[in-house]
Amino acid sequence: MKILFVATYLHPVDAGPTGVSGAMGYSVTCADALVAGLRGLGLQVDVVQSNARRLTVWTGEILAAVETAVAASRYDVVLAFHALWPFTADLRWVLDDTASLPLVTYTHGSHWDETDLFRFEHYPKLRWADLGNLMAADRVLVVSEYMRRTILGSVFSVSEKAAGELTRRIRAVGLPIDLERIDAARRPGPRNGTTIVFNHAPNTAKQPGVFLDVAAEILERTAARFLVTRHFPEQSPWAGRLREMAAAFPGRVVCGEDLPIDDYYAALWQSDIQISTATHESLGVATLEAMATGNHCLLPRIGSYPEVSGNDPAVLYEDVADLQARLVDLVATGPKAEVVARHRAAARSRYSPAKVATAVHAVLSEVVTG
Repeated sequence: MKILFVATYLHPVDAGPTGVSGAMGYSVTCADALVAGLRGLGLQVDVVQSNARRLTVWTGEILAAVETAVAASRYDVVLAFHALWPFTADLRWVLDDTASLPLVTYTHGSHWDETDLFRFEHYPKLRWADLGNLMAADRVLVVSEYMRRTILGSVFSVSEKAAGELTRRIRAVGLPIDLERIDAARRPGPRNGTTIVFNHAPNTAKQPGVFLDVAAEILERTAARFLVTRHFPEQSPWAGRLREMAAAFPGRVVCGEDLPIDDYYAALWQSDIQISTATHESLGVATLEAMATGNHCLLPRIGSYPEVSGNDPAVLYEDVADLQARLVDLVATGPKAEVVARHRAAARSRYSPAKVATAVHAVLSEVVTG
């Protein structure tokens, strides 16, 4: 099978030889892992990408490159890594005019998940365009069963016919974590007490303000240190408070400011506990990477977290008070070795490049063989 793989737009701040942790997951590391996994199955994967630093320029260059590629060489299928970059409908237009090829697209989130606040805050009028992109693909790959159920349920509420069509096309295949790069970043060295990591983007659905409330309480009650891996933009409502907290607890609140990817992975290996305070999670790449590096994760019972944790009560908490109590206990006694080992093995097995690539290949085969 010969696959034309359409990569995702990479924001200029995330570009460069090492990238930064903002490029993690959906932008870079998971895409690289998926391509490697597909090639590991003996498939030919040609990647279409552009170095353009403006999305409008990048989109035009990608569509032109796809048009050139499918006209010049025979491919079996086009696989796009994101339904919105570029729009799947635009890819379909190019393919319909150039080559009769099946088109499969990932979608990493959706306007049809009402908890995905980022989309509603930044692109509030693209809800129907989002659905149109999904309907333009022969198959839609989603990162979790949670996403599959959520999208189908929401679409069904407005159009039973659209939901029926989408049901036949949508497949939950997961997303691979880049285990090779994660393991290459492991560094031996002394541990500095208990480190709690917050490795989410500072957007509304991840509730950075709640995290800061929890961190303030734990800093007062324990000797733990916190690592905040992502940059909090100065205009955000949380940046000032994080800066004040770091000044009040020097050495115990560490601001990574978007670490280079390999430094980020190294920091995960040196961390002990990962927490989420999110109200939205389609998969949880940050959590899976933390699990894979031996962190004891504490996650709210929302979104895909029950799915990726196997509904483990040792990992899922009920409310903020429960989270605080568990953190105090874990700092005092240390992460539970059996919990850490169980989830490290599960993350590495279920979300390995080979495992996810095999699932993706099965879907690609559906459309290639008809």
